[in-house]
Amino acid sequence: MYHTVILTSEFQARDFIDSHPLASAKVKSLCLDGTLQLMTAARIIELCQSIDNLALWVLPEGDMPNVPACLLTALNRLPLSRLSIRLSAIFCRTATPYLPSIPLFGKVTHLELLEGWVLFGFPQATGIHQLTQLTHLSLRVVAHQTAPALLQMILAECASLEVLVLRVINGVEDIEAWLKVKGLDDPRIMVTVMDPHNFWDSLTSDDSETTTIAL
Repeated sequence: MYHTVILTSEFQARDFIDSHPLASAKVKSLCLDGTLQLMTAARIIELCQSIDNLALWVLPEGDMPNVPACLLTALNRLPLSRLSIRLSAIFCRTATPYLPSIPLFGKVTHLELLEGWVLFGFPQATGIHQLTQLTHLSLRVVAHQTAPALLQMILAECASLEVLVLRVINGVEDIEAWLKVKGLDDPRIMVTVMDPHNFWDSLTSDDSETTTIAL
C-alpha cells in the first residue's frame, strides 16, 4: 500500500490517476512538483483525501489570474498538519494572498513557504503572523530584502511557535549576524542552507515500511 507519493511531471500524475484510484485514499504524504498542471493537481488531491503532509511545488502556469476554484476547494478539505507550498503557483503573482482568510492555512501546525517575497514589503501583507496555531514555520530569507519587522511580528504574535527555520542559499553566519543587529537573537530561530527537497529525498531512500512512489 502506498503511503507516500512523489510526482514530478504531468505524465506521471496522469498515470497515477489512471493506475492508482483506490490506493490513493490511503496516501498520507504527497509531493507534487515540477510541470504538473494545476487542474491535474486538483484531481490528485481530490483522490488523496487522507493527506496530512503535502508539498505543493508545481511551477506557475503563465499569467493565470486566479487559482482554479476546484484546487482551493480540494486543499481546504484536506486534514493537513504539514504544508510546504509554492504560493506563486496557485495564486496570482501580481497579488499577495492573505493567508488567514484561507481555511487551509488555519489548520496546519507546520508550514513552509518557498518564496522569499513573503518577507518583503509591508509586514502585514500575507498575515503570516496571524497564523497563531503554527508550531513550526520555515521561510526563505533574502539578504537586504527581508523585512525584519515581519520576523519580529511572527516571533511576538505566533504564541505556539517552537521553531522558525530561515533558509538561505549560503552565508549562514552573515544572516545570523544580521539577525543579531536587528534584535532578532531568538533561540527559536534556526538558519540553514537545507533545501526543502532534502526531506522528500530522504523519504525515497527510507527503508521503513512506508512505500514511496517516485514515478
